[in-house]
Amino acid sequence: MGSIFAQEKTADARANWISGEVSVIGGGARYERMLGSNLSVGANVYFSGFFLGNDLGIDASVRFYPWGTTFFAGAGVGYHQHQAFDGEYGTNYNYTTRGVGITPEAGWKIDLGNAGGFFIQPGIKVPITLGKTEAFPSVPNLTIKTNFGVGFNLVPYIGAGYAF
Repeated sequence: MGSIFAQEKTADARANWISGEVSVIGGGARYERMLGSNLSVGANVYFSGFFLGNDLGIDASVRFYPWGTTFFAGAGVGYHQHQAFDGEYGTNYNYTTRGVGITPEAGWKIDLGNAGGFFIQPGIKVPITLGKTEAFPSVPNLTIKTNFGVGFNLVPYIGAGYAF
């Protein structure tokens, strides 16, 4: 175990990083291209469920590695769909918000063994969806409500992948 963390790895040990990720309920895939020791761009597609609802997203992302090592902070922007149950409309509605998504995140990209190659990536992201919200009644005599809404979730995840 000590050999994994024996030396500090750099974020740009390899140029291309591809991974799969799993969350509490869900999963996804990610590609990341390093532009230098502190910055990367990429893409992420995922489905996840957690306490605040379910999220489906496809994002273009940017990550910043402040020390050029394993820790990163990032953000994604893209299309999202957020579903929640018994939310702001009270206990008689389930709602879906579809539209522009912004996803702040933070985590660590940890090499297993030599720099590059196999790695793990624990992190947390907060998908925020801005767009049309439709509330669907869970009892027959209520009507569908439509307006602008904001949906958000908290998604802890762990990824594993390969750098080349």
